[in-house]
Amino acid sequence: MPQDEEPPPSKAKRAWIATALVLIVVVGATVGVATRWGRGGESAPSLSERQSRGTDLVIAVGDVTGGEFDPLKGWGSRPAQIRLIHSSLLTVDEDVNFVGDLASKYSVSDDAMTWSFTLRDNARWSNGEPVTAQDVVFTYETLKKDGTRFDLTFVDRIDATDESRVEFHLKEPRSTFVSQLSEIPILPAKHYDADYSKDPIGSGPYTVVDYQQGQQLILKTNPHWYGQRPEFDKLTFLFLGEDAALAAARAGSVDIAYVPPTFADQRIAGMTLQSFETVDSRGLSLPTLPAGNKGKIQGNDVAVGNDVTANPAIHQALNIGLDREEITKIVLQGHGRPAYTLVDGLPWFNEKAVFEDGRVEDAKRILAEAGWRDSDGDGIVEKDGRKAAFTLMYPSDDKLRSDLALVVADQARGLGIEITTRGSTWDGIYIDGKANAVTWGGGRHHAHQLYSMYSSKTIDTGYNNMPQYSNPTVDGHLDRALSATTQDKANEHWKQAQWDGKAGFAGEDGDAPIIWLVRIDHLYLVRDGLHLGDQPIQGHGHEWALFNTLVQWRWEK
Repeated sequence: MPQDEEPPPSKAKRAWIATALVLIVVVGATVGVATRWGRGGESAPSLSERQSRGTDLVIAVGDVTGGEFDPLKGWGSRPAQIRLIHSSLLTVDEDVNFVGDLASKYSVSDDAMTWSFTLRDNARWSNGEPVTAQDVVFTYETLKKDGTRFDLTFVDRIDATDESRVEFHLKEPRSTFVSQLSEIPILPAKHYDADYSKDPIGSGPYTVVDYQQGQQLILKTNPHWYGQRPEFDKLTFLFLGEDAALAAARAGSVDIAYVPPTFADQRIAGMTLQSFETVDSRGLSLPTLPAGNKGKIQGNDVAVGNDVTANPAIHQALNIGLDREEITKIVLQGHGRPAYTLVDGLPWFNEKAVFEDGRVEDAKRILAEAGWRDSDGDGIVEKDGRKAAFTLMYPSDDKLRSDLALVVADQARGLGIEITTRGSTWDGIYIDGKANAVTWGGGRHHAHQLYSMYSSKTIDTGYNNMPQYSNPTVDGHLDRALSATTQDKANEHWKQAQWDGKAGFAGEDGDAPIIWLVRIDHLYLVRDGLHLGDQPIQGHGHEWALFNTLVQWRWEK
C-alpha cells in the first residue's frame, strides 16, 4: 500500500469522527442495523442493557483480529490473542509460568532435544469432535512448511505416538520453544483449508458468530469447551479508534474501553479506570546501515539505510541524552516507567544496561568527538555537509506513539539533532521503516524477541530486526542463549548479549540500534463491578493482553 503522508487528524477532526462513530454505535445498537451488526439479526446490546449486569459484554480495545483466526496469516503472533477462540499446548498463568493448556502434562529431556506432550482427554473442537495428537502434528508441520509466520526450522520431526501423545524431536536445543508452544493455535486437521478464516473451528472458550473486517467481531460461548465455563455468553468487539472508544464509553455503549495515558484523567459515570502492569515497551528503531541498501520486510523489497542514523554517535547521543523520566511524565502521565531494554526487570534482564540519562552536555560531546558540529549556528549539527536530521515515523492512529514522537523530537533538538515526525499507516511504516526511524514496540513473557530484534540471522524475515543490526559478538551470545539446555544458562547469555563489558546492544556504551524509552501501563475503562480475573503482567498489545484470564471474568457481588 502507498505511504500515507497526511498528518494525523487535528484535535477538532478527531472529536468529530469520534462523535460520528458513537452515533453509529448507539443507533446501530438500538435498531440492529444489519450493515453494522452483521448477519443473522445479531446486534449489540442497547444502552439500558449495558447498564445491567447481564451475560453479554461489549468491548472496544481496538481490532483484535489481526491474522483473521489463521496462524498462516499471523493469528497467534500477538500475546494472548488466540485465547478468544483457540487453545495452544501451553499457556501462561498469573505468575508467568508456562503451564499446560491443551496439554495435561509435558516433559523435556535432559538434553532438551525431545519435548513430550499428553493432551487432555476432554478437549473438543467447537463442532464437538475430539482434539487429537494428529491435529497438533498437522498444525506444526503446516506452519513449519510455510515458514513465514513462525520459525520452526529447529524442529526435526513431530510424532503422534498415539491419539493423545505428541513428541517434538529438535535438531538442536531451543530455549525459547515455549514461545511457540504457548502462542501457536492448534488447528483441526480435517477442517482446515484456504477458507478457514470464514468459519474458524477452534477449541477455545468462544466461537465466532459474526466477523466484519474493520468493524466488529461477535463471539458466543463454545458448548464443547473443556475449561471453566465463562460467565459471559456473548462478547461483541467494536473496532473503534481510541477517541471513538472513549466517546462510546461516555455514551454508555461499551463495558470495556482501552484509553491511552493522555485520556486517563477522564471520569465517566459507571466506569472505573483499571491499570495493569506490563512488559510492553516503546522506543526508537534506528537504521544502522547507510542509505542505498536494499532489503525485505514481510517478503516485500524495500529501501534500507539512512546516512544520519547509520552514524554510531547519533545512536549513543540520543541514548544518553534523551530524558526517559521526563518522557514518561509527559507521554504516559505517570502510567508507566522509564525503560532501558525490552526486558527490564525480567529474569533475563542485565541490570548493567541501566544508566543515568538526560545528559545533554555528554551527548553533545559525543557528537562533537565524532565530527558533528553546528557550523551555521542554526542549532543543528552537521558532518561532511550533512545535517543531523532524519524522519521519525509513527502510526497515525496511535496517540501514545504520536505523543512519544513529538516529545522525542523536542528533546533531540536540544542535543543538536533535528527529527521530523511523520504519521503513517502500518503498511506505510513497513515499506519505509528500514530507511527511517520508527516508534517501535514489543514485550513478551519470554526472551525470544531479543533474538528476533537483534540477531543478524533474522534480517529480512518478517518485520524482525528492523534496524538491520549486525554485531558478531552479540550474535554469538544470542545463539548460545537460544541453544542453551536450561533457562538459567540461557538467561546468562541473554544478559551478555545486552552488555558483556565490551560489547552489546544495550547500556550506556552499547550499540543502541533500538533505543528503549518507556514501559507503559495498559489502561482500560471498565464497567463498575466487572472483574477481569487475576491478570499476569501483560504483554505487548493492549488489544489482546486481557484475554489470558477471559474465563475468569465475572460480575463481583
